[in-house]
Amino acid sequence: MLNCKDVAARASALIDGELSGWQAMQMRLHLAMCRGCSAFVGQIRQTRDLTEAALREGTAHPGDDARLAAILARLPDQRRGV
Repeated sequence: MLNCKDVAARASALIDGELSGWQAMQMRLHLAMCRGCSAFVGQIRQTRDLTEAALREGTAHPGDDARLAAILARLPDQRRGV
């Protein structure tokens, strides 16, 4: 069984569909039982969706594009621990 720290470390990978079936199932089981982690994963998902929408729709403020693109470019590296 995963603990909250494990879920926090793997939240982005779950949202991006990068976990194996077994890993995703373990995450979903924990999220079904833990309100705090469920809320955390929901916030991460919402942040990703809003950031992607702002970049796609061009609704970000002038000058934000470079900062947002840099953040998005680093997300995969952060999940791998780089």
